[in-house]
Amino acid sequence: MGLHRERARRGASGVLGTPGRRPQAGQRAGRGALRGGVICGPGERGKGICAEAFRFGADKCYLLQDEVLRDYRNEPYTKALTDLVNTYQPEILMLGATTLGRDLAGSVATTLGTGLVADCTELLIDTETRNLASTRPTFGGSLLCTIMTQRHRPQMATVRPRVMAMPEPDATRSGEIVEVPFSMIETSIITKVLEFIPDDTRDKPNLPFADIIVSGGRGLKNQENFRHVWDLAKVLGAEVGASRPVVQAGWAELDRQVGQSGKTVRPKLYIAAGISGAIQHRVGMDGADLIIAINTDPNAPIFDFAHYGIVGNATTVLPALTEAFKAHLAQAKKTG
Repeated sequence: MGLHRERARRGASGVLGTPGRRPQAGQRAGRGALRGGVICGPGERGKGICAEAFRFGADKCYLLQDEVLRDYRNEPYTKALTDLVNTYQPEILMLGATTLGRDLAGSVATTLGTGLVADCTELLIDTETRNLASTRPTFGGSLLCTIMTQRHRPQMATVRPRVMAMPEPDATRSGEIVEVPFSMIETSIITKVLEFIPDDTRDKPNLPFADIIVSGGRGLKNQENFRHVWDLAKVLGAEVGASRPVVQAGWAELDRQVGQSGKTVRPKLYIAAGISGAIQHRVGMDGADLIIAINTDPNAPIFDFAHYGIVGNATTVLPALTEAFKAHLAQAKKTG
């Protein structure tokens, strides 16, 4: 059985929203006049980041530079960002839901006395109320809810990496850099950076930037059957992903989990074998360009948003696909 449907693409960018322009009806957050806030240590690196932001759509960047900002620490970064917000009074403030972004967003929201919606999967602007409608999973990933901060400004949200589609850069674009003064005495900061120890990422999966991902779910029944996922991934040169139940069962490592509590991915091709398509998993992968679902249940939720679907046993379908791709790739290699 094949399924195909057109799906609306999400997109948002920008850090500081400007109150000067009223967005068009139904406009996605980040369109129109975009503002970017850059906080970093001294040197030319900050201006380089601003130039990159302009290429991706920003019109103006507010640049704060000081020696105490050379390495991330919550206290000086919180003061820098809250000072910036209090000076320019944006309606919307968005940050990346990275490890450091989550740490900073919470302290900034608390300092400003405003609301924060974390780990959003979609952002829209209600043009009647000028409220930011932030959608995120809730109740353990079983539902999606949309939240608005109606009485406080700025409206704050964090978005996980790879949730929003990255636009194509335009090398001809430029913008205005506003250098904002900032100073803080080092002795007044409690935390000190003693050493920087980078993570050892050798031989670890890098799902968020993979072009092809083959993922397996508990529909594969056992760990032995999960090897079919690895076999197909090897033939396609793909990364291997997994649903939360599979990781919890010990069939795959945590770094391979896709979903709300795992990685967010945007591959060109995502093959989901034995995965039902619950919201917890969907929010981590439905930005893929092409989704192929394999499931024995024709009513599985994943068929509602997959581009193509195969109703069948994944333990039978995966080996067949592996052999078919092997033959096709071998023939293509022969013909040059």
